[in-house]
Amino acid sequence: MGAASVKGGIEILKSAGVSNYPYPEDAINAYKNLYRFSNWRKRKEQHVAVFDLDREGIRSVLEGAVKGGRLSLGEDEAREVLSRAGFPFPERAFARDGLEASKKAGAIGFPVVMKISSPDILHKTDVGGVKLGINSPDEAEQAFLDITSTVRRRMPGALIQGVNIYEMTEGGREVIIGVTHDSTFGHMLMFGLGGIYVEILKDVSFRVVPVTETDVREMIHEIRTYSLLKGARGERPVDIEAIVDALLRLNWLVMKFPEINELDINPLVVMTEGAVALDARIIIQHPEDKD
Repeated sequence: MGAASVKGGIEILKSAGVSNYPYPEDAINAYKNLYRFSNWRKRKEQHVAVFDLDREGIRSVLEGAVKGGRLSLGEDEAREVLSRAGFPFPERAFARDGLEASKKAGAIGFPVVMKISSPDILHKTDVGGVKLGINSPDEAEQAFLDITSTVRRRMPGALIQGVNIYEMTEGGREVIIGVTHDSTFGHMLMFGLGGIYVEILKDVSFRVVPVTETDVREMIHEIRTYSLLKGARGERPVDIEAIVDALLRLNWLVMKFPEINELDINPLVVMTEGAVALDARIIIQHPEDKD
Protein backbone atom coordinates (compact mmCIF):
# COMPACT_ATOMS: atom_id res chain seq x y z
CA MET A 1 0.00 0.00 0.00
CA GLY A 2 1.32 3.45 -0.84
CA ALA A 3 3.24 2.28 -3.93
CA ALA A 4 6.00 4.73 -4.94
CA SER A 5 5.50 6.99 -1.92
CA VAL A 6 6.74 4.29 0.48
CA LYS A 7 9.42 2.78 -1.75
CA GLY A 8 12.23 4.39 0.21
CA GLY A 9 10.88 3.11 3.51
CA ILE A 10 10.54 -0.40 2.12
CA GLU A 11 14.18 -0.40 1.03
CA ILE A 12 15.25 0.66 4.53
CA LEU A 13 13.22 -2.20 6.07
CA LYS A 14 14.67 -4.70 3.61
CA SER A 15 18.24 -3.61 4.27
CA ALA A 16 17.63 -4.02 8.01
CA GLY A 17 16.13 -7.49 7.54
CA VAL A 18 12.70 -6.41 8.75
CA SER A 19 9.70 -8.24 7.31
CA ASN A 20 7.35 -6.02 5.35
CA TYR A 21 4.18 -6.64 3.38
CA PRO A 22 2.27 -4.61 0.79
CA TYR A 23 -1.12 -5.49 2.33
CA PRO A 24 -2.31 -6.29 5.88
CA GLU A 25 -3.78 -9.61 4.67
CA ASP A 26 -0.34 -10.76 3.53
CA ALA A 27 1.11 -10.02 6.95
CA ILE A 28 -1.71 -11.89 8.70
CA ASN A 29 -1.28 -14.95 6.46
CA ALA A 30 2.48 -14.94 6.97
CA TYR A 31 2.17 -14.86 10.76
CA LYS A 32 -0.58 -17.47 10.67
CA ASN A 33 1.72 -19.84 8.80
CA LEU A 34 4.56 -19.03 11.17
CA TYR A 35 2.29 -19.85 14.10
CA ARG A 36 1.26 -23.15 12.50
CA PHE A 37 4.88 -24.04 11.79
CA SER A 38 5.83 -23.25 15.39
CA ASN A 39 3.08 -25.54 16.68
CA TRP A 40 4.17 -28.26 14.27
CA ARG A 41 7.74 -28.11 15.62
CA LYS A 42 6.46 -28.42 19.20
CA ARG A 43 4.45 -31.55 18.44
CA LYS A 44 5.57 -34.71 20.16
CA GLU A 45 6.95 -37.37 17.88
CA GLN A 46 4.25 -39.79 16.77
CA HIS A 47 4.39 -43.08 14.95
CA VAL A 48 2.32 -44.22 12.01
CA ALA A 49 -0.56 -46.46 13.07
CA VAL A 50 -0.14 -50.09 11.98
CA PHE A 51 -3.08 -52.26 10.93
CA ASP A 52 -3.54 -55.96 10.25
CA LEU A 53 -4.15 -56.34 6.51
CA ASP A 54 -4.80 -59.47 4.47
CA ARG A 55 -1.79 -58.67 2.31
CA GLU A 56 -1.85 -61.87 0.27
CA GLY A 57 -5.52 -61.41 -0.56
CA ILE A 58 -5.07 -57.75 -1.50
CA ARG A 59 -2.00 -58.55 -3.61
CA SER A 60 -3.93 -61.24 -5.45
CA VAL A 61 -6.72 -58.82 -6.41
CA LEU A 62 -4.31 -56.12 -7.60
CA GLU A 63 -2.15 -58.52 -9.60
CA GLY A 64 -5.24 -60.12 -11.12
CA ALA A 65 -6.39 -56.76 -12.44
CA VAL A 66 -2.99 -56.02 -14.00
CA LYS A 67 -2.85 -59.46 -15.62
CA GLY A 68 -6.30 -58.80 -17.03
CA GLY A 69 -5.04 -55.58 -18.61
CA ARG A 70 -7.03 -53.35 -16.27
CA LEU A 71 -5.77 -50.50 -14.11
CA SER A 72 -9.25 -49.46 -12.91
CA LEU A 73 -10.67 -52.03 -10.51
CA GLY A 74 -14.29 -53.08 -10.76
CA GLU A 75 -16.66 -52.47 -7.87
CA ASP A 76 -16.34 -56.05 -6.62
CA GLU A 77 -12.54 -55.87 -6.70
CA ALA A 78 -12.41 -52.51 -4.92
CA ARG A 79 -14.79 -53.81 -2.28
CA GLU A 80 -12.67 -56.93 -1.79
CA VAL A 81 -9.44 -54.94 -1.40
CA LEU A 82 -10.99 -52.65 1.19
CA SER A 83 -12.75 -55.47 3.03
CA ARG A 84 -9.42 -57.27 3.33
CA ALA A 85 -8.02 -54.03 4.74
CA GLY A 86 -10.67 -53.99 7.46
CA PHE A 87 -13.28 -51.59 6.06
CA PRO A 88 -16.87 -52.69 6.82
CA PHE A 89 -19.46 -52.82 4.02
CA PRO A 90 -23.22 -53.41 4.15
CA GLU A 91 -24.66 -56.74 3.01
CA ARG A 92 -24.89 -56.94 -0.76
CA ALA A 93 -26.23 -59.17 -3.56
CA PHE A 94 -26.03 -59.13 -7.36
CA ALA A 95 -28.96 -59.63 -9.74
CA ARG A 96 -29.03 -60.16 -13.50
CA ASP A 97 -32.78 -59.73 -13.96
CA GLY A 98 -35.84 -58.33 -12.22
CA LEU A 99 -37.04 -61.61 -10.71
CA GLU A 100 -33.63 -62.34 -9.24
CA ALA A 101 -33.53 -58.79 -7.88
CA SER A 102 -36.86 -59.23 -6.08
CA LYS A 103 -35.74 -62.50 -4.47
CA LYS A 104 -32.33 -61.28 -3.37
CA ALA A 105 -33.69 -57.99 -2.05
CA GLY A 106 -36.13 -59.96 0.09
CA ALA A 107 -33.33 -62.14 1.40
CA ILE A 108 -31.33 -59.09 2.47
CA GLY A 109 -34.36 -57.46 4.08
CA PHE A 110 -36.11 -54.23 3.20
CA PRO A 111 -35.48 -51.37 2.73
CA VAL A 112 -32.69 -51.81 0.19
CA VAL A 113 -30.71 -49.68 -2.24
CA MET A 114 -30.17 -50.75 -5.86
CA LYS A 115 -27.31 -49.53 -8.08
CA ILE A 116 -26.29 -50.29 -11.63
CA SER A 117 -23.30 -52.60 -12.01
CA SER A 118 -21.05 -51.44 -14.85
CA PRO A 119 -17.27 -51.00 -15.19
CA ASP A 120 -17.95 -48.06 -17.51
CA ILE A 121 -19.96 -45.91 -15.08
CA LEU A 122 -18.27 -43.96 -12.30
CA HIS A 123 -21.03 -41.55 -11.25
CA LYS A 124 -24.05 -43.84 -11.07
CA THR A 125 -26.49 -41.22 -9.80
CA ASP A 126 -25.84 -38.95 -12.78
CA VAL A 127 -27.16 -41.55 -15.25
CA GLY A 128 -30.15 -42.72 -13.21
CA GLY A 129 -28.35 -45.79 -11.95
CA VAL A 130 -29.39 -45.59 -8.28
CA LYS A 131 -32.68 -46.10 -6.45
CA LEU A 132 -33.10 -45.75 -2.68
CA GLY A 133 -35.69 -46.92 -0.19
CA ILE A 134 -37.05 -49.95 -2.04
CA ASN A 135 -39.53 -51.62 0.30
CA SER A 136 -40.98 -54.72 -1.38
CA PRO A 137 -40.20 -57.49 -3.91
CA ASP A 138 -42.44 -55.82 -6.50
CA GLU A 139 -40.63 -52.51 -6.05
CA ALA A 140 -37.29 -54.29 -6.41
CA GLU A 141 -38.32 -55.94 -9.67
CA GLN A 142 -39.59 -52.66 -11.08
CA ALA A 143 -36.49 -50.81 -9.88
CA PHE A 144 -34.30 -53.25 -11.80
CA LEU A 145 -36.21 -52.53 -15.00
CA ASP A 146 -36.18 -48.77 -14.40
CA ILE A 147 -32.47 -48.60 -13.63
CA THR A 148 -31.28 -50.72 -16.54
CA SER A 149 -33.56 -49.05 -19.11
CA THR A 150 -32.61 -45.55 -17.96
CA VAL A 151 -28.88 -46.28 -18.03
CA ARG A 152 -29.10 -47.89 -21.48
CA ARG A 153 -30.83 -44.79 -22.77
CA ARG A 154 -28.38 -42.34 -21.20
CA MET A 155 -25.19 -44.37 -21.77
CA PRO A 156 -25.86 -46.68 -24.72
CA GLY A 157 -22.22 -47.72 -24.98
CA ALA A 158 -21.83 -48.84 -21.35
CA LEU A 159 -21.49 -52.51 -20.43
CA ILE A 160 -24.35 -53.32 -18.05
CA GLN A 161 -23.64 -56.39 -15.95
CA GLY A 162 -26.75 -56.18 -13.80
CA VAL A 163 -27.73 -54.46 -10.57
CA ASN A 164 -26.20 -54.57 -7.10
CA ILE A 165 -28.57 -54.66 -4.14
CA TYR A 166 -27.49 -53.31 -0.78
CA GLU A 167 -28.79 -53.31 2.74
CA MET A 168 -29.90 -49.70 3.22
CA THR A 169 -27.87 -47.75 5.75
CA GLU A 170 -30.17 -45.18 7.32
CA GLY A 171 -29.03 -42.09 9.18
CA GLY A 172 -25.44 -41.01 9.62
CA ARG A 173 -23.40 -38.45 7.76
CA GLU A 174 -21.75 -39.05 4.38
CA VAL A 175 -18.05 -38.25 4.09
CA ILE A 176 -15.40 -39.06 1.51
CA ILE A 177 -11.94 -40.41 2.22
CA GLY A 178 -9.40 -41.15 -0.44
CA VAL A 179 -5.91 -41.10 -1.83
CA THR A 180 -4.47 -39.44 -4.91
CA HIS A 181 -0.94 -39.50 -6.28
CA ASP A 182 0.92 -36.28 -6.94
CA SER A 183 4.00 -36.31 -9.19
CA THR A 184 5.87 -34.09 -6.71
CA PHE A 185 4.64 -35.13 -3.27
CA GLY A 186 3.62 -38.74 -3.87
CA HIS A 187 0.52 -40.13 -2.20
CA MET A 188 -1.81 -37.61 -0.60
CA LEU A 189 -4.59 -38.51 1.82
CA MET A 190 -7.92 -36.71 1.38
CA PHE A 191 -10.96 -36.15 3.61
CA GLY A 192 -14.14 -34.15 3.18
CA LEU A 193 -17.90 -34.02 3.12
CA GLY A 194 -19.06 -36.84 0.85
CA GLY A 195 -21.99 -38.04 -1.21
CA ILE A 196 -23.20 -36.46 -4.43
CA TYR A 197 -22.18 -32.92 -3.40
CA VAL A 198 -18.44 -33.48 -2.95
CA GLU A 199 -17.54 -32.04 -6.37
CA ILE A 200 -19.82 -29.05 -5.84
CA LEU A 201 -18.78 -28.07 -2.31
CA LYS A 202 -15.12 -29.06 -2.68
CA ASP A 203 -14.88 -29.04 1.11
CA VAL A 204 -11.81 -31.26 1.49
CA SER A 205 -8.45 -31.36 3.27
CA PHE A 206 -5.20 -33.09 2.29
CA ARG A 207 -2.04 -34.44 3.89
CA VAL A 208 1.04 -36.07 2.40
CA VAL A 209 1.37 -39.77 3.26
CA PRO A 210 2.53 -41.03 5.72
CA VAL A 211 0.32 -39.39 8.33
CA THR A 212 -0.07 -39.67 12.08
CA GLU A 213 -3.14 -39.53 14.27
CA THR A 214 -2.55 -35.82 14.90
CA ASP A 215 -2.47 -35.21 11.14
CA VAL A 216 -5.81 -36.88 10.49
CA ARG A 217 -7.48 -35.12 13.40
CA GLU A 218 -6.32 -31.82 11.93
CA MET A 219 -7.70 -32.88 8.54
CA ILE A 220 -11.11 -33.55 10.07
CA HIS A 221 -11.20 -30.20 11.87
CA GLU A 222 -10.09 -28.24 8.80
CA ILE A 223 -13.17 -28.76 6.63
CA ARG A 224 -15.72 -25.96 6.68
CA THR A 225 -18.57 -28.36 7.46
CA TYR A 226 -16.93 -29.86 10.55
CA SER A 227 -19.82 -28.51 12.65
CA LEU A 228 -22.14 -30.93 10.84
CA LEU A 229 -20.06 -33.83 12.09
CA LYS A 230 -20.20 -32.51 15.65
CA GLY A 231 -23.98 -32.24 15.52
CA ALA A 232 -25.89 -29.20 14.32
CA ARG A 233 -29.37 -28.01 15.32
CA GLY A 234 -29.82 -30.70 17.92
CA GLU A 235 -28.52 -33.59 15.80
CA ARG A 236 -26.35 -36.20 17.47
CA PRO A 237 -22.62 -36.04 16.65
CA VAL A 238 -21.11 -38.72 14.47
CA ASP A 239 -18.34 -41.08 15.53
CA ILE A 240 -15.21 -39.00 14.92
CA GLU A 241 -13.03 -41.87 16.14
CA ALA A 242 -14.40 -44.05 13.33
CA ILE A 243 -13.26 -41.42 10.80
CA VAL A 244 -9.82 -41.28 12.42
CA ASP A 245 -9.55 -45.07 12.20
CA ALA A 246 -10.64 -45.10 8.54
CA LEU A 247 -8.10 -42.44 7.51
CA LEU A 248 -5.24 -44.11 9.37
CA ARG A 249 -6.22 -47.49 7.93
CA LEU A 250 -6.22 -46.05 4.41
CA ASN A 251 -2.84 -44.44 5.06
CA TRP A 252 -1.38 -47.81 6.05
CA LEU A 253 -2.97 -49.54 3.03
CA VAL A 254 -1.29 -47.26 0.48
CA MET A 255 2.00 -47.41 2.36
CA LYS A 256 2.00 -51.18 1.98
CA PHE A 257 0.60 -51.08 -1.58
CA PRO A 258 2.09 -48.00 -3.26
CA GLU A 259 0.87 -49.22 -6.65
CA ILE A 260 -2.57 -47.91 -5.63
CA ASN A 261 -2.60 -44.65 -7.57
CA GLU A 262 -6.07 -43.36 -6.71
CA LEU A 263 -8.67 -44.53 -4.21
CA ASP A 264 -11.99 -43.06 -3.14
CA ILE A 265 -14.49 -44.31 -0.60
CA ASN A 266 -17.55 -42.20 -1.34
CA PRO A 267 -19.58 -42.26 0.64
CA LEU A 268 -18.28 -43.49 3.94
CA VAL A 269 -21.38 -43.22 6.11
CA VAL A 270 -20.47 -42.31 9.69
CA MET A 271 -23.05 -43.04 12.36
CA THR A 272 -23.13 -42.15 16.03
CA GLU A 273 -21.19 -45.39 16.48
CA GLY A 274 -19.08 -46.78 13.68
CA ALA A 275 -18.88 -46.20 9.95
CA VAL A 276 -19.64 -48.22 6.83
CA ALA A 277 -18.29 -47.89 3.28
CA LEU A 278 -20.98 -47.82 0.59
CA ASP A 279 -19.06 -47.30 -2.65
CA ALA A 280 -15.42 -47.32 -3.66
CA ARG A 281 -13.12 -46.74 -6.62
CA ILE A 282 -9.50 -47.85 -7.05
CA ILE A 283 -7.05 -47.12 -9.86
CA ILE A 284 -3.66 -48.80 -9.79
CA GLN A 285 -0.36 -47.83 -11.33
CA HIS A 286 0.95 -49.76 -14.32
CA PRO A 287 4.04 -51.78 -13.29
CA GLU A 288 6.10 -50.11 -16.04
CA ASP A 289 5.28 -46.66 -14.62
CA LYS A 290 6.83 -47.32 -11.21
CA ASP A 291 9.80 -45.20 -10.21
